[in-house]
Amino acid sequence: MNRKMLSLNIGTTLAGLALALAPLAPAAAARLGNATVMNAATGVSLQVQSLNKTMSDGKSVLFWIFCPGGGGMGGGCNISGPTLELGTGQQLNVTLNMMMAPQENPPYQGHTIHWHGLDVLQSEDGVPETGASVLGDNYSFSIDSRYVGSHMYHCHVHTVKHLEMGMYAPLVVKAVDNAGNFLDVINNGGPAYDYEWNLMYSSVDPAYHTAVGDSTVFADYNPKYFLINGNEGRNSTAPAETVTAAPGKKVAIRLFGVQSVNTRFEIKNASGTSQSFTVHNKDGYKLPSTQTLTRLDLSPGQTADVMVTLPSTSGSWYPQVTFKSLRNGAAYANGTTYTRLNF
Repeated sequence: MNRKMLSLNIGTTLAGLALALAPLAPAAAARLGNATVMNAATGVSLQVQSLNKTMSDGKSVLFWIFCPGGGGMGGGCNISGPTLELGTGQQLNVTLNMMMAPQENPPYQGHTIHWHGLDVLQSEDGVPETGASVLGDNYSFSIDSRYVGSHMYHCHVHTVKHLEMGMYAPLVVKAVDNAGNFLDVINNGGPAYDYEWNLMYSSVDPAYHTAVGDSTVFADYNPKYFLINGNEGRNSTAPAETVTAAPGKKVAIRLFGVQSVNTRFEIKNASGTSQSFTVHNKDGYKLPSTQTLTRLDLSPGQTADVMVTLPSTSGSWYPQVTFKSLRNGAAYANGTTYTRLNF
């Protein structure tokens, strides 16, 4: 073998060895559900658009929602808006484009993005009373590993009205490896999962959607519709969302409570028996110790991250939310919203 061929063979062998030893990007957990998911570090543009939704009683309700910029109706415009993901230490890069956005009259005109649950600079916090622009803005910040978990973002102009109109969506902060790849762990240093599923629940008082200015209707909240991921799901045979995972796998279920009443989260099997789940995070923070429960109450504005391990044999579970009055804790009539998890 001549020297040139020997050099080539050695070089090829070393290159192959380096490739074999190179760290591989971790396999991503499968996302369940129909939500649009966007990486907030790569440059995201959001617009505000109107959406009319026909409810279970045949009546139409007008919503305002965050949509991917340039997506148009049907291009990721849903109740709620697109899920944003951000790795710890990464720079969020989000623009709110106000072109053709539906809005109220002064002094409540315009929209912002408030990063609910995150401690960010005042200039990035989206609060008009402290100087945030309501005519469109760019948002940029980074956060550390304390925040790995579920948060949310929403408009902070005339907050009560605009939340009710539908201007909210999930924000998920993820741990990352040395190469910046997202890690599918429930919190920093926490256990891994095979699937993740976001459940954002909200309540709807249609009177709010036609109220103007400082309407007295805001003092008397009377929800008529109860949603998970923008759908009613009034019974287990017509759930708000149906997803499918593999038997025996671990599922992270992220709960986002943007409703204006109290709620109780449960998981039941096909026979109606409650299934236990483990709570790892509350309001985007890791708990000092996990909690294993069969029901979890969330107040308005709270989030939680829970995990379940599915049975090894196929079947269906029904994660569900019961909406309860803030006044007396009583469940609303027709106030339980169902989803379905097949495996």
